[in-house]
Amino acid sequence: MKIALFPDTCAIAGKPVMKAFIKSLQGEDYDICLNTDRPNADVVVMWSVLLNMYGRKPIYQYYKPKTKLLIIEVGGLLRNESWRIGLGGINAEANFANDDVDDARIKKFHLNPKPWRSGTHIIICTQNTNSAAWHGGNMIEWVDKQLQWIRSQSNRKVFIRIHPRHKINAQPLTKKYKDVHISTPKPTGNVDEVDFKKLLQDAHAVVNYNSNPAIESVLEGVPVFVDNSSLCRSVGNTIGGDIENPVTPDRTEWLKKISYCEWFVDEIEQGLPWRRLKEAI
Repeated sequence: MKIALFPDTCAIAGKPVMKAFIKSLQGEDYDICLNTDRPNADVVVMWSVLLNMYGRKPIYQYYKPKTKLLIIEVGGLLRNESWRIGLGGINAEANFANDDVDDARIKKFHLNPKPWRSGTHIIICTQNTNSAAWHGGNMIEWVDKQLQWIRSQSNRKVFIRIHPRHKINAQPLTKKYKDVHISTPKPTGNVDEVDFKKLLQDAHAVVNYNSNPAIESVLEGVPVFVDNSSLCRSVGNTIGGDIENPVTPDRTEWLKKISYCEWFVDEIEQGLPWRRLKEAI
């Protein structure tokens, strides 16, 4: 098997993760090259799909239609501790080799979702439009569209939650619609830890295209409205649905599957995710 890996696409936090993945390939009869274009590769491994960073865009655009692309990125269960690894894309379009899995990793992650609940306000989460995960067009226009839908059904207070690394000026929307407010993330730890849980405390629902806040919301018991490309689509509602009466499905099977999307560094070095994923190549 010919494997091309691009560790130079890693952010600082990703370097030990990619190093562990490369180590997991050692001792096997693979033809490996690093940071070198290889048009005939059977699989290409890169870090993240934030395409405006570390030279990722040309690699992603070239290899995505040609070969199996394995993408490693920041996880949503234990941020900066577990890492999501999928084949062929990201989020719901990726193959995580998790169709028939047990509940062992639910226990490993200590996943204990809170009961579904309701609250008073609605949260719209924006995303980083530099990500290949985003297919929603102009972000301000997307948020405006969500507000039109929400206001056609509900008078609840709405918070527009700004992405911590992708600022937008949503202030005009607070004048266009009644009782709409901006929520700017406040750091609670390192650069990636913010106060989203605080905003969730009295939330009725979260509207999120397909990023990690939907996962956090589902675990906190807050119903979500998501795009079909979201990893929460099986336990969420479709954007544009009944915002006042969200469905709250059983989350058991979802917990099993989501826990097999992410891996710890020692597991990656042992080759646990690779052994599962290579069967799909």
